[in-house]
Formats: sequence, structure tokens, C-alpha cells
Amino acid sequence: MPSISDEYTQDVPDAGPGVKQNGLLTQGEDTADNGGIHLALIALAADLKSQGKSLDDKGPDGWTELQRFFLANAYSWCSNIRPEITRLIVTTNPHSMPVFRIDNVVSNMPEFAEAFGCKAGQKMVRANACRVW
Repeated sequence: MPSISDEYTQDVPDAGPGVKQNGLLTQGEDTADNGGIHLALIALAADLKSQGKSLDDKGPDGWTELQRFFLANAYSWCSNIRPEITRLIVTTNPHSMPVFRIDNVVSNMPEFAEAFGCKAGQKMVRANACRVW
């Protein structure tokens, strides 16, 4: 099984050719992102259960509670960062770029694959997913 630092050491095309994110630099925050989303999902499920609802219930928009959870998480990280700033962030900041704080986290979660019908071999389903907690 790969480690979080292995998973997050990756090319960052928006920062320029050959620029890689250092998974050892971001490891602490990446671990927190992966663990924190599980805790948030557990809390949501418990809250819904106390209301007699479940993660599978659909709202008027047609999305299930589980799908809305993942969509809200993704929307919260929407950003537009210039390449020069991306390069600076990737090389100095202990936080991963916003896109990785979404894609890497949810691609480790079978709950995400289930919510959106993702199958093994697709981009958002890691064959060797890292699981925190």
C-alpha cells in the first residue's frame, strides 16, 4: 500500500514543466485532509440518522445527501491560481494545491466511488488507496 507522501508526490502541470509537489512537505496536511473528511462524513451520517434520514436520501435537486457532501467539499476548494503562485505554493507551502485536496482525498474513498458510480480503473478510483483512520 502506498503512503500518503508517495501519493501526493506528483507532477503539477500548472506550476510549469517538471515541477512536482513534495509529498513529504505536505504529508501532515494531506493526512489531516484524508482523515478529516471521514470524520465529517461520520458526523453527517449521525446527524441525518437523528433526523430519520440517511446518506442515500435524495433532495429536490436529485442529488443524494452523500453526493451533496462531496460536491460541497469540492466547491469549497474552488480556486484560480496563477502559474507563478502555483509554483511558489508547491515548492514552499505544507498544504497541497486545492485540486489535490479534492481529487486525491476522494479518490481514496470507496464512499465517493459508490456515490457517483465510479468503477475500478477510472481516474477517481485508486487501485491502491490510502486510508486514514
